[in-house]
Amino acid sequence: MKFKEFFVKRHVYFYGGICLAANALAVLSSNLTSFPMPDSRPILLWSEFLEERKFLITALSVFCYAFPCVLCFLYAVKALKYTIEDDEYKAIMVHMPGAFALRGITGWICNFVLEVIFLFRFKSFYGCEISFILISSLASYILLSMFSFTLIYFTLETLNRNLVLPSLYPDGMISSTKRTFLASIKSVFFFYFFSASLFPATFLGIRLFFTKYFHLEIPSYYDFVFMSILLFMAAALTVLISRYFQVPLKKLADGAEEISKGNYEERAVICSNDEMGALGDAFNQMAASLKEKEFMRDTFGKIVTPQIRDYLLTKSVALGGETLEVTVMFCDIRGFTTLSEKMAPEKIVALLNEYFTGLEKCVARHGGVINKYIGDAIMVLFGAPIPSATHASDALAAALEMRETLSGMNKGWKERGLPEIRFGIGLHSGQVLAGNIGAANRMEYTVIGDTVNTASRIEGLCKLYKKDLLVSQGAADLIQAQKAARTETAGKTETAAAALPALTFVADAEIRGRKEKVRVFTIA
Repeated sequence: MKFKEFFVKRHVYFYGGICLAANALAVLSSNLTSFPMPDSRPILLWSEFLEERKFLITALSVFCYAFPCVLCFLYAVKALKYTIEDDEYKAIMVHMPGAFALRGITGWICNFVLEVIFLFRFKSFYGCEISFILISSLASYILLSMFSFTLIYFTLETLNRNLVLPSLYPDGMISSTKRTFLASIKSVFFFYFFSASLFPATFLGIRLFFTKYFHLEIPSYYDFVFMSILLFMAAALTVLISRYFQVPLKKLADGAEEISKGNYEERAVICSNDEMGALGDAFNQMAASLKEKEFMRDTFGKIVTPQIRDYLLTKSVALGGETLEVTVMFCDIRGFTTLSEKMAPEKIVALLNEYFTGLEKCVARHGGVINKYIGDAIMVLFGAPIPSATHASDALAAALEMRETLSGMNKGWKERGLPEIRFGIGLHSGQVLAGNIGAANRMEYTVIGDTVNTASRIEGLCKLYKKDLLVSQGAADLIQAQKAARTETAGKTETAAAALPALTFVADAEIRGRKEKVRVFTIA
């Protein structure tokens, strides 16, 4: 079994052993933290008082150091009635380092309380001054408690973050667990200040004062060893606390870099119950939200064209629009009703999807936007939503490429035993109102105006004149003007576009709803 798996399953025993080891180290260092005692009558009497009650004091001391072990055991036992999936179990594990550390110093607190009781008993017997003994004991016990708490808490917290909590929270999100409270980074730094600076300095100051006051001498190595311990503890705390921030920040930085590359699956798993953990949870929620929004954006781009999608996402979505000069294309399949009667619905859908995919690529290459799918027909815009100075010639170039593409698709369909498709295309240029049309709670981007109606009617004339492409006079005039403009700028600011074939006059057509006839052209 790997050590990590073994540790996670037996971590309570390891934690208990660390608590005992920390208190043992504190006991070993107690001689270094004790104040030098003057050879005065109260001190001698106090030593005799303790010696006479040596067995009782030893028994009480054993009880004081067994008491924290019992408290830690009872806290750990609470977890046994829950499964590892329960929030209560996870909350116990999250808070275990602090709970064990607080319980681990109760022995020193009990010892100090008992010592105070004995001191007042001693004073009542002998009537001696006990202030020096009381102050020295208080300073020693505070420093030893801080020493034990620091060792226990930061050791267990480090093990918890790196081994236990990642197994319980593989996705992070500790802050979302019920019954957990967030620790404060500020409190960690305050504790660091107290344990590594304030209390050691205060302790040394008090000991120096009493040493000078009573004219005492202590072995020189005491302070050297004691300061070495303090420096080691401060250095260890500095490394641990820096890693508490360095590791999560690196995870966040790496996650942000992956998200900037479009990898929205990236997660920064930070297993801590402080602000860094909450920040990691917020980061993961943001990544999930971005993933959802990107999915919606991609889906939206399949329902409408990417150009219209981007227009709607960047503009204020409200009813109304703007007047633009555009070229509108209508493209309709000939004999689609007869075709549908001869084929199964699923085959018709598959054929239409292949057909529309081929036409959409031609339209997109020339800056067009498929605005609507109307059964077997499409309505295409050139010059909206993004205005274009070459919308008419772009529309004609797209129509010619659509013709070639359809010819290629028909060859493939014939080889597969599928029917061939013929279409009719109508082009007309003019002004339209382009914008969001519909109800206040449901709208779509489209264009309306006489230009749209005329383009639709011209497409319908393809049946009458037996042509697959008809271009209105308005569109033809713009095409000629745009071709001339391209020729003049060729070699100066842009590469000359491929010359479009000349348009051939077809007829002066009557269009329903218009009094004047419309001249229509084609390209053979």
